This record gives sequence, C-alpha cells and structure tokens, in this order.
Amino acid sequence: MKNKQQGFTLIEIMVVVVIAAILMGAVVISFPDSTNDRLKEQSSRFSALMSLAQDEAILQSRDFGLSISDAGYSFHRWSGTAWESYSDKPFTSRKITEDIQAEVVLEGVKIKLLKPEKIKKPQIVIFSSGEMTSFVYILTNQDKSTATIKFDGAGNLEQVFKFNDE
Repeated sequence: MKNKQQGFTLIEIMVVVVIAAILMGAVVISFPDSTNDRLKEQSSRFSALMSLAQDEAILQSRDFGLSISDAGYSFHRWSGTAWESYSDKPFTSRKITEDIQAEVVLEGVKIKLLKPEKIKKPQIVIFSSGEMTSFVYILTNQDKSTATIKFDGAGNLEQVFKFNDE
C-alpha cells in the first residue's frame, strides 16, 4: 500500500506568495500621497522654477514676470512693449492641487488672488539683473500644514515647512 503524502508542493506555495506580493503592491500603489508630500512637492517645484526663471532672465538679458492666481501661476516675458505669456518648457502654466490654498504677500502686503483670466500683468517681476520683486508665497493644505517660500529683492530664497501631523 502506497502512502499518499498530503500538503503543498514548493511550486504551489511560491505561486501563492507571488500572487500575494502582487496584490500587496497594488494596494500600496493605490494609496494616495499624503497631503504633506503634495505640499512639499508643490513648494519645491515652485522654488525650482523661480530659481530657473531668475537664471533665464539673466542669461537672456530680459525681464520675466510671474502671475499668481487662485488656481496656480504662470510666467511672462517682457517683449519691450508689453508682457507676453511665456510657455516654453518648463515655464508652462502650473495649477496647484485643489487641496492646497495659496497666499501671496507682496512687499509686505497680502494680496487677493484673482482668477487667471482677470490678471492683466504679472504681480512679480524678475529683472534681467537677477533682482526681483520681494514676495512671500504661502501654501496651506487641509491639515493646516504650511510651506512658506520667501524671496527677497536680490532673489534669495528661504523655504520653511510647518507640518501639523495629526
């Protein structure tokens, strides 16, 4: 009489482990980024683009502008007679995510952010010398965490994060 062994083969166990790993990977990928990660990403992108715009203004010997609206921001270039939209990569118009609110303090005064179509000229000018209008850009998420980006008249950047982890 033959003894029949019961149990699983190594291949069956490995197949189950692979399927479990794939399912766990899908679950991890489906979780959204934390709001603090999005806040950091938005502020870091803004800071990098502002530094790049400052460099571009110096290299092109041309004034650049920045319009900040209630929905995002866009760059402009002085043509010699008027401001024109500047959308060469990477200076395309950017939107901030809906869970993040923006504030701008322009030379010490908090300004009301308008709809993009209502803005006629940039609020911030980046001169061909590298100097710029001093301003503070404050991003706040739903958790009331903030990213504060300060630019002084010389174009120096200071970035401060305050996270409210609940």
